[in-house]
Amino acid sequence: MSIELTLILILVFAGLATLAVGSAVFFFQRYSNPEPSVIQQRLIRIKAKQQQQDKQAETEAMQRFSKLYKEGGYNNENLGKQLEQLNFFNHLKTMMQQAGMKTPPDKYFITSMLMPSILLMVLGLAIGMFPLALLGPGAGVLAYFVVVFKRGKRFDKFVTQLPDALSMITSALRAGHSFQSALGVVATELADPIGSEFSNIVRDINLGIPVKEALNRMVGKLDALPDVRMFATAVLIQREAGGNLAEILEKLGYTIRERFKLKGQIASLTGQARLTGYVLGGAPAFLLVGLSLFMYSYVKPLWETDLGHALLILAVIMQGIGFFIMKKIVDIRV
Repeated sequence: MSIELTLILILVFAGLATLAVGSAVFFFQRYSNPEPSVIQQRLIRIKAKQQQQDKQAETEAMQRFSKLYKEGGYNNENLGKQLEQLNFFNHLKTMMQQAGMKTPPDKYFITSMLMPSILLMVLGLAIGMFPLALLGPGAGVLAYFVVVFKRGKRFDKFVTQLPDALSMITSALRAGHSFQSALGVVATELADPIGSEFSNIVRDINLGIPVKEALNRMVGKLDALPDVRMFATAVLIQREAGGNLAEILEKLGYTIRERFKLKGQIASLTGQARLTGYVLGGAPAFLLVGLSLFMYSYVKPLWETDLGHALLILAVIMQGIGFFIMKKIVDIRV
């Protein structure tokens, strides 16, 4: 047999073998995964439609629940107007706005401060537990300090972001942007809280409010931050007297960063004094709790006599005053 005929036979056998393997694979897939019949296709469509309807119903139910949750809270316009006559409520309202809290002030005042205080006081007096009655005002004070804490955290974050915001404004001004456009860059690029505050300024300016009034609104809202006041003052003076605003804001950002460094050095130098103040301020309370648990007979007159109750109140007041004085001693303003 010639070599040519041998090669031809090999190619023919190889083609037949390939065809056989391909046919086997095709029929195997066909019969292992047969195409659904007309009835099965209809059932599949019905099932898919039912799943889609269930998903849509679930989404609508969640939306209704969310709406009910948002609208189901306390909402009394008349009582809110009466509360606004109280100086403390107006102060709390301002603090919550500065803290960026979305809860309505009247709802927070009623549900988080007033009601817990009254319930604990009434329950403590009803069952004869004076310490529980003392926790009533403490609950309201704790809710107030939650607002103070959130406000302080938001202010600290704002001040930390301010040098970066000034650098962005400086770069935008040097690139040819207007002051309003530079504020828009900060509002877009930086996160809350400085992004939201600058977006409020841009929105006010777009609504036709003068730049001076828009900046004064931000200063009024963030009245505890001297850096914001310096920023607004620098911008307003430059708009009236002229000058290189980019250079002014660059120097202001440098000054703020240098003050951060100085505050860090002061914090490291006064760390021991602050820790001592915290220990001295908390030691009497821990000592009273320990004696009440392990030597109750020793402190029994404090809890079960009128004179003891008066002395406890006096001790709490004096302890608070002492803690406040020690805090002011180590709190160095830069």
